[in-house]
Amino acid sequence: MPMQNAIEIWNRSPFYQRLYDINKFNSFEEIPFISKLDLLEDQKKHPPFGLNLAVKRENLQRIHRTSGTTAKPLLLTLTPKDVEIVHEVGAKAFKAAGVKENDIIINCMNYSMWMGGFTDHLSIEKAGGCVIPYGVGNTENLIALLLDLEEPSLHCTPSYLDVIKRVLKEKFSKGPKELGIKKGFFGGESGLQNKQFRQRIEEEWGLEAINANYGMSDVISILGSECRMKENLHFIASGFLHVELIDANLMPVKLVQGAVGELVVTTLFKESQPLIRYRTGDVIEITSTDQCECGEESFRFKVTGRADNMLTIKGINFYPDSLRPIIAKYNQFSINFKIEIEDIVPLQTFKLILEKNGDNHEEVLETLVNEIKDIFYVTPIIEVVDQIKQDGNKIKLVNKV
Repeated sequence: MPMQNAIEIWNRSPFYQRLYDINKFNSFEEIPFISKLDLLEDQKKHPPFGLNLAVKRENLQRIHRTSGTTAKPLLLTLTPKDVEIVHEVGAKAFKAAGVKENDIIINCMNYSMWMGGFTDHLSIEKAGGCVIPYGVGNTENLIALLLDLEEPSLHCTPSYLDVIKRVLKEKFSKGPKELGIKKGFFGGESGLQNKQFRQRIEEEWGLEAINANYGMSDVISILGSECRMKENLHFIASGFLHVELIDANLMPVKLVQGAVGELVVTTLFKESQPLIRYRTGDVIEITSTDQCECGEESFRFKVTGRADNMLTIKGINFYPDSLRPIIAKYNQFSINFKIEIEDIVPLQTFKLILEKNGDNHEEVLETLVNEIKDIFYVTPIIEVVDQIKQDGNKIKLVNKV
């Protein structure tokens, strides 16, 4: 089916027709990979939507864009059928995560053209939840709203909890549990797959924390979600995406338990801007291929990092996100962090910038440094700040650390 699907996409997409002649390939695996940079270059040369529109403009129902955290935003187009698929998969994800008909969920994701906020809103409604479309910012008013509601739920990034807690203390002199939040449906950031970090959130806030929303707006929005078992993410988009894994040398990795590789997808039914062998940049580990107790048969996985963010320090390869489970053990810091590295090769160390989450952080710095050293064989330079600006970039190149 993937080869037949690729031929069908090629026949109606000038973008792929300019890249290669699909009739020269004997198998699907011979077709070249593409990346987001290819799509961005296509839209730059052929604005505004590029040659991969693959449908007539009058067939479009909605236009979004990517967040633009790693490159210029990519304009995303959807037909009515594309929109239907996005909401079908999204609703399945939120149902798996535990959205119920009696849940009132304040959606604190970005509504400003970004695909996640608006499509997540409609997907939660399709799953049966009642949505308050709040968006990002204006935290003081959000807290006032939470205090007015009985057993509200939140849909937001995990790091936004730190912002709410800070404003809650400064403006209301209250603690997190006093908000009475019932469920936290989280997405947009890693962290919840770490059990210690999840436990820390649940104990501090008195809520149930669910990793409900892993996705990519340039693919299909939501791809994965936890179920009530909370044993990693289910690949919710099975049947709508053909999945491959590749290693650092672009060689195939079998989809078996324990497999680690960059996620590559091919859309099976997408009408506008279809994708053939699209490198997502996300590195995942398949943690189970067995049917879950919840009944879901798709494989389970966790995200281990970004292929384009891998650091090599003293010959050791690691992804910045692999530091998050370590940092999450220390209540003195939030989960927000950044890394600064010198613009030289080979790297000998890195600066880890952490955000305060209370007092007495000096007491644990040496322990944290030693733990990172024991795992990665690198001694980091640590800087602690009051607040880290959230811009989506984990790594910053500097002339001197």
